[in-house]
Amino acid sequence: MRLGEVIALGTRSAVHSWGADLVAKVPFPSTPDSWIRYEAEYTAAVRAAGATAPKVVDLLEIEGRLVGVYERVVGPSMWDCVRAAPDQASDMGAVLAGLHLEILQLSAPVSLPRQQDRLAAKIRRAAAVVDPDLHAALALIPDLARPLQLCHGDLHPGNVLMADPRPVLIDWFDACRGSAVGDVARSSLLMGSGGATTRSIDHLPGADRQVLGSFHQAYLESIATQVAIEPANFVRWKRINAAARLAEGLEVDQLLALWRSGTPGLAG
Repeated sequence: MRLGEVIALGTRSAVHSWGADLVAKVPFPSTPDSWIRYEAEYTAAVRAAGATAPKVVDLLEIEGRLVGVYERVVGPSMWDCVRAAPDQASDMGAVLAGLHLEILQLSAPVSLPRQQDRLAAKIRRAAAVVDPDLHAALALIPDLARPLQLCHGDLHPGNVLMADPRPVLIDWFDACRGSAVGDVARSSLLMGSGGATTRSIDHLPGADRQVLGSFHQAYLESIATQVAIEPANFVRWKRINAAARLAEGLEVDQLLALWRSGTPGLAG
């Protein structure tokens, strides 16, 4: 079978149609094959734990590269829905919070890496390539009490497909076991917390700062009804996540400013 049309582009891979009912995630040349394998393993694990994740069908080698094959989920992304109806941004933000809370309440598979280990690895990489002072962020990562919670690690409206009968969450490569507040802080950062710029939210194409700000604010207000977001602790987690995100090849100035200031900030 041949790869079909490109359906979506991410930072690590391209998603192609694969027959009528499947998709194939094809890594970019810079993406190690091991990342494709890990994402498939994590996706299968969280689906088995009860998360609304796509079914993993196979891992194949195509033209010398490992490719993940998944069921095809039909439906626009939540972000596409927000862009089509910006007056519904606040409502959609609350929906994302509800989906996030559902994940956090599931038992985290022990096969997932720990959040603190993931963050530490990224911070060390960022310190090596961006600024040695980022090593200080390692001391901020708390030693978490058990039980650890299931964290998506990359949850934003572009990673939610509005399928029938319920939304499906995709891109589980950064899934881990850790702190709910830490995972919410990561999502907040992905929604422009700390000052959105075009490059910092290029995973949300066509973002309007006011619309994104309304979405983000509603998300935070809704999720805070069940997750204790103490302001100083939330700032701490956002600084940790900003330092770690610097390892992802994104906008350095904005993330460094957030890391150095400790100011939470809001998009829009």
